[in-house]
Amino acid sequence: AKIIEEALASYGVEAKVVQINAGPTVTQFGIEPGWDRKMKEIKERDRDGNVQVRQEEVSKTRVKVERITSLANDLALALAAPSIRIEAPVPGKSVVGIEVPNTIYGLVSLRGVMETSPFQKITAKSKLALALGKGAGGEAVAGDLSKMPHLLIAGATGSGKTVCLNSSICCLLMHAPPSEVQFIMIDPKRVELTSYNSIPHLATPVIVDTHKALGTLRWLNQEMDKRYLKLATAGARNIEGYNKNKEGEEKLPYLVLVIDELADLMMAGFDEVEHVLCRLAQ
Repeated sequence: AKIIEEALASYGVEAKVVQINAGPTVTQFGIEPGWDRKMKEIKERDRDGNVQVRQEEVSKTRVKVERITSLANDLALALAAPSIRIEAPVPGKSVVGIEVPNTIYGLVSLRGVMETSPFQKITAKSKLALALGKGAGGEAVAGDLSKMPHLLIAGATGSGKTVCLNSSICCLLMHAPPSEVQFIMIDPKRVELTSYNSIPHLATPVIVDTHKALGTLRWLNQEMDKRYLKLATAGARNIEGYNKNKEGEEKLPYLVLVIDELADLMMAGFDEVEHVLCRLAQ
């Protein structure tokens, strides 16, 4: 924090670190911009006739955020960090966030996130709560799949896409019985999702053949149209509203489609896969 303040001061930017939030991979420093002061030099004679010079403040304005963001590379050099990220301003706060990578990465456990209040609040309302991890400031990040209601996980090789996918599936399995949530899993590479073949939540065994996957996507489109008709007949807007007055087998379970390596599936039948997925994702 002291290095950041000194580095900014050396470039003529007055600022103070008022917050430090340690996250698993980065530490966020909250910077409060200082003041740009305009000074006036006043010369006065004392009783002995000697000239004395003093500075008097004429006006002051807040330091512009752009002046801090433009110094990103200079701050990275001062902190000996490969790169830093500046969030200006931090949402909901009157500070500029400077995120510095940690030298040692912290481990984020699934249980640790699931036991936090943000996740528990979503679990109380929805059957499709997801524990996504921790934010830059170490705060728990959770989501509701029924509100999203689509999720694309993208990233470089080894960045943790499969870990994120498995964590999301585990969250849904832990908080919903097979009568409420059913999975359709497509795994063209045959190595990532096949371990889920024994779970009771599967509507069909894990699909590894691309031709069967296309047939399943077509069936999902037909099932979606059937469900829309049921909802319209019942005067409900969503599954939650439809199930409110239903019991037992009359209830509609959520159908969650999980596709690992979507690019492989797209290469097998690009036009049809794109058309079917666009319909499902509308």
